[in-house]
Amino acid sequence: MYKRRSLALAAMLSLAGLTQAQPADLANALSVDIGSGEQVIQALRDQHKGARTTFFRTLGADSLAVHIKDFFDKNGQVSISGHALGNANSVFFLKGNSKKLHGFLALNDGRKAFEYSSNELGQVTVREVPYTKVFPDFEEKFQRDYALAQGVSTLAVAAPTYSPMALRQAPHIGPYANQDVTKLESKPGSPWVFYLNTAAVMSGSTPLNGVSKEQMYRAWQSVADQYSMLNMNVTTNRTVYDAARAANTLRTGIINFVNQDGRSFAPLQSFGTTSAGTLYRNPSAGFDYGYGIGMTGAHEVGHQMGMSHDGGGTGGEYFEGIAAYQWGPIMGNYWMGGSWANQLFTWSRGEYSTANNQEDDFRIMTVNESVPYVADDNVSGKALALRAAGEINPQDNWGQIERNSDSDVFNFTVAASGVLNLRIDPIEYLRMLDVDASIINAAGQVVARSNLAVNRSAEFKNLQLGAGSYQLKIQGGAEGTPQNGFSNYSSVGYYAMQGSLTGGSEIPATPLTSGVPLLNQSGATGVWSYYAINLPSSASKLTVTVRGSNGDADLFVRKDLRPTTTTYGCKSDGSTSAETCSITSAAAGTYYVGVYGYSAYTGLTVTATVTP
Repeated sequence: MYKRRSLALAAMLSLAGLTQAQPADLANALSVDIGSGEQVIQALRDQHKGARTTFFRTLGADSLAVHIKDFFDKNGQVSISGHALGNANSVFFLKGNSKKLHGFLALNDGRKAFEYSSNELGQVTVREVPYTKVFPDFEEKFQRDYALAQGVSTLAVAAPTYSPMALRQAPHIGPYANQDVTKLESKPGSPWVFYLNTAAVMSGSTPLNGVSKEQMYRAWQSVADQYSMLNMNVTTNRTVYDAARAANTLRTGIINFVNQDGRSFAPLQSFGTTSAGTLYRNPSAGFDYGYGIGMTGAHEVGHQMGMSHDGGGTGGEYFEGIAAYQWGPIMGNYWMGGSWANQLFTWSRGEYSTANNQEDDFRIMTVNESVPYVADDNVSGKALALRAAGEINPQDNWGQIERNSDSDVFNFTVAASGVLNLRIDPIEYLRMLDVDASIINAAGQVVARSNLAVNRSAEFKNLQLGAGSYQLKIQGGAEGTPQNGFSNYSSVGYYAMQGSLTGGSEIPATPLTSGVPLLNQSGATGVWSYYAINLPSSASKLTVTVRGSNGDADLFVRKDLRPTTTTYGCKSDGSTSAETCSITSAAAGTYYVGVYGYSAYTGLTVTATVTP
């Protein structure tokens, strides 16, 4: 049983009305109470403001005195970061509130660590813990596995390949296209931000050490892929991070790229503080910089978000995955899957038979760390967009499976009889989505289903469809069993589809008459409503307005084809349901008006006016 002694706080806590005491048998203590959460927070706050005395404690022969570098308080929720007093090669961070605080002090030179935690009464206790509880990647078994992996010179690494359907449907999707790699953002505008600090491995906007901009882009992209289900902006832009940190440090994280070789590591649960992870420049043997550093970055950020290693089987501390399904947990030994052509590295809750860690990774990120999922982009179904001759184009037809309970539906009709040829791909680089797709008829019967084995895509070839209404349902797939294979637990991510449907038709667009308002329109979040108006050759201008008092209806207009969020002639997508689009020098033809429900709306008025 742990032996506890209450220590009064030093002069800083004396200001709170406490007295100082030094128990005679402190050297034998395994833990020490240091006061209430409120007292600890106030003492560290005063120290950060420049008070002369330091928050000072000892545990046995070890000093717990810390230097506070950053102190942030948002409505009683605090983030406190620094290092051991007089020891820059250490890390200290604490976050929470007066009722519940948690954090660590880690002394890197001596490989010692101390955990700070509150009990049910709000009293804060410090106890010594294994150094690997703060830095899991210094586990001895892991170090041996890492050394072994570096020696595998015959490993033929198969880096992921881009789907031809990856056409920038979101900022992090698709091949490098000459973006400034110091200004990358996966979800611009999100208040939750994780900063990949690449400054030490860059000269201006050019990477050092022979690394290409394309490789640096893929390193960022890989991390963005693994966290795309969260409303968190993975960025290389320091200005974006600084603004988010100033607004609320508890919604931010940082990992520093280092311009030297070494073993990357990151402090567990340090998201929400300014205590950074460390990402060295050398990828594992056989891996190129973009793929290797990207996977390592995703893994280390995982530690900062609160995830421990996924172990079990012959890998011990680090599970090596299941080769038959080319699947492994990103918090396991992803090196051993380097040669897999259809690799799938995902989050986990320890369902495989030899798992030694049943942590629910998604719960840790969304509940423990309070980072929300992104909003569902297809709540109640969308129309399958068909171009000329029944073309199904990936720029028009794509979406995201945001969580494992999500499924997306696309509606279409077949007038007499039709043939469907369709492929649906995951379109992220370091993807997690295994696509499972079904065609369902009006009676609710599954006409066809596809989840290609060890492939990640779904495909329908020459599928004969009779007249009627149909749904294409897309969801996260699974293979094998959860014990020997993988479930759909982390089968999430972006997808797109490409193919053709002969004999098919879209749900008709609602016709508009110039100058005549169409009243009481409504739409759900993530759902398109389409309208159409014909312009004569005498027309010179088209003005379209939507007006509503609730929700957020975004407006898009396009000639001849239905608009999407990425292809349009005019768009107006502010934060309300009052939008206007004007097209001058309008040519004769049919103009399609698309209203997209960024958030659900009702009572909307749609008006199109043609000016001669």
